[in-house]
Amino acid sequence: MRERKYVPLRVVAAAADMDQAHLSKVELGHRVPTEKQAAALARYFGVHPHDMEARRIAERFRQDFADNPAAVKAVQILNDGPLHE
Repeated sequence: MRERKYVPLRVVAAAADMDQAHLSKVELGHRVPTEKQAAALARYFGVHPHDMEARRIAERFRQDFADNPAAVKAVQILNDGPLHE
């Protein structure tokens, strides 16, 4: 989003109250913003806060479970709705 708007890293980092190195790592997929930082990014970019939080959760899931072969099945289970046995 930042690059599409041609906004310097330092400007977005300041708006999200985070340092530039952290934002750079977020953009590279090496870190996940906090809930508060994600909300600030949503405000800055004019994105609905729930959409930004969903992106944050998805990225956390990807980082935590990308190498787990059961991850795809877990996402399918989530899409199917509540578990009932």
